[in-house]
Amino acid sequence: MKKIFNIAAIAALAFIGVSCTLDADKFEYGKNIVMMTGTGESPLVKLAVGDNPPASYNVTVSATDKMAQDAEITLHVGDTAALSAYNKSHGSSYKIVPEKYYKVSSKTIKIAAETAVSEACTITLDDFSFIENGVHYMIPVSIENVQGTDFEVLESSRTVFIRLARTISFYALSMDDIGLYSEYQFADDKAIELPVYTYEIKCYPTNLKHDGAEQICRLCTFTGPEGGGRQNMLRFNENGRPWRSLQIVTPSGGDYTTTTIFEENQWYMLSMVYDGSTYQLYINGEPDGTTLTSDEHTLFQRVELGMSWTSYGSSQSFAGRICEMRVWDYPRSKSQIQGSLCGVDPASEGLRAYWKFNQSSGTTFFDETGNGYDMDWTKSVKEFTDGQGNQPNPSAANHIVWVKDNVNKCSE
Repeated sequence: MKKIFNIAAIAALAFIGVSCTLDADKFEYGKNIVMMTGTGESPLVKLAVGDNPPASYNVTVSATDKMAQDAEITLHVGDTAALSAYNKSHGSSYKIVPEKYYKVSSKTIKIAAETAVSEACTITLDDFSFIENGVHYMIPVSIENVQGTDFEVLESSRTVFIRLARTISFYALSMDDIGLYSEYQFADDKAIELPVYTYEIKCYPTNLKHDGAEQICRLCTFTGPEGGGRQNMLRFNENGRPWRSLQIVTPSGGDYTTTTIFEENQWYMLSMVYDGSTYQLYINGEPDGTTLTSDEHTLFQRVELGMSWTSYGSSQSFAGRICEMRVWDYPRSKSQIQGSLCGVDPASEGLRAYWKFNQSSGTTFFDETGNGYDMDWTKSVKEFTDGQGNQPNPSAANHIVWVKDNVNKCSE
């Protein structure tokens, strides 16, 4: 894959870089520059990684004018300082691809006289064994030195960040069987006070019922101990709300109803972010049009899947699938959310609990963080009779169904 700007486009970009008065790019108007090809809009590019190696990316350097003589460019492949700076500025947690897993055709490339685009440096990833699920990788390649010309490097385009992008197949938990619906409460020493937080769950609705029917579809609830309130409860089609909208009952009792109208047979990552004053839902990394002011934090100690109260499970059933449920102890940014739609590193800072639901068997939903939030569904509870409180519901585990097919795919 090679991305090349034409000369006019690069010249225009150089002018934009000047007119925006970027501190790092103090060029005079019309001054010639060199830059990593394809980084005009973003320095981040994708390298598609399939099931088996190899995978290659061609890096080139472009100039705003033809060279009067040959120019030699030395590249820094695997620039760890650039990666650290990128992670810091974007709030991301990319890891560098270890050097032993890829080959570089040449770290010195040439822009020949009377041309404006260099020959290619080919980076070939020939071993995928280092890749761990939920971990995001990149290879930063920077212009280290330029000889044979007085063209200067455009600092904002000095580095191209080659991000490994995979299409991941996964198992998910089916929510079709209402016998699954139940709650799991953690021990008191596992309760987490969250003055700020992010709750996430990925869902795939297959039947949001129809307008005018008993249409509520209750997805899940993150909440405190029984009777403790301060919940984050998600349900589609709440009475009086637009059909196929999502309502979230927030810890303050506030009603967050999305402007987004959901479709069936699509995966949605729902990220509920509370920063101490504002409650915002992100859908697949984009903010929903609704915002809510709130001053109530939450206590996390309990997870409910579906509607587990008495006979309401059948009337408020959610047909579909779920995966990637997470509890964070800080408000995640848009870029952080967008970078983790397919998964996150279980060791990520601030990640308190993480259930991938990416299992093929079993009755325990495992917490990937190792923080001790496994949910053994044979020990889940349910309110069988209105007003009688939760009772053990071991039979809920008999209704666990794991699903994997062509629908369960995510492209990084």
